Amino acid sequence: MSMKRLCAIALTMAALHPPAAGAADAFPSRPLRIVVGFTPGTTTDITARLLADRLSSELGQSVIVENRPGANSGLANQLVASATPDGHTMLIGTLSLVTAPMLYRSVPFDPDALAPVSLVVTAANVICVYPGLPAKSLAELIEMAKKQPGKLRYGSSGRGSSAFLTLELLKSMAGIDLQEIPYKATSQAVADTMAGQIEIYPPNIVSAFPMLKTGRLRALAVTSAKRSQALPDVPAVSEAVPGYDATTGIYGILVPLATPKPIVARLSRAIINVAKSGDFKERMLRDGGEVVGTTPEQYGAYLAQQRDKWGRLFNRLGIKPD
Repeated sequence: MSMKRLCAIALTMAALHPPAAGAADAFPSRPLRIVVGFTPGTTTDITARLLADRLSSELGQSVIVENRPGANSGLANQLVASATPDGHTMLIGTLSLVTAPMLYRSVPFDPDALAPVSLVVTAANVICVYPGLPAKSLAELIEMAKKQPGKLRYGSSGRGSSAFLTLELLKSMAGIDLQEIPYKATSQAVADTMAGQIEIYPPNIVSAFPMLKTGRLRALAVTSAKRSQALPDVPAVSEAVPGYDATTGIYGILVPLATPKPIVARLSRAIINVAKSGDFKERMLRDGGEVVGTTPEQYGAYLAQQRDKWGRLFNRLGIKPD
């Protein structure tokens, strides 16, 4: 089954799984948990912990964070998909929900076994270049790349990584050729960009802040559809390449598919309330995140759009699951 069915699942959940009367009234009846598929200290983990803290007040029960790293969040995804569908076990999902089935023939989870609750936060990257590069804007970088096909190099952590998606989408939409240079560690890619060993790297906004402030990197454009509140003076890529949006940091809450609709709605309302709070917005903004807060239907539609977009790119690149 494919991720494109998520939107339809969210819309028809009530018909497929009619809840018992009063299901939402009795919820939550005990502490809840948010399962994170990555190690402590990652952006996913930080987002989950901030959300858990605020949700505890909204729901009147403690919300704990449980880290279950492995298989690019696949282990956590499967754990939640197979959990009791009563709303007490949640997953903080990432873009890997969409891209993993496109990259690997065998993944340890079924994305259609999860029901979307709410898209919580999105986070963009920022396309940075070696400060000595003549290009002072993205338009100039694109012009330089067109004059020197394949000469400009960008750092990547491999297929499906944020840098890969960001720059390959730019190549496709701008009609340019950049050379991918693989790295095992993003820190080395950043260091090589600062030193001029490669010309381009798109770190997340927060990790880019120190290098931008000291001039060790130059920011050309953020990869979100619009300018980021965290870097308001840096143009969006879409200002030079209309229609571009490579917001690869997407963090949302999902639950097991059979979770009763009233409970899903209760969780969604609580998350939306958290998203509206000024302190949560301010804290996430410091980490380069844009707070969203959506209904289950909106989050399902968003995931379906992401699947279609990256699926088209992978098809153009000839990438098939290994």
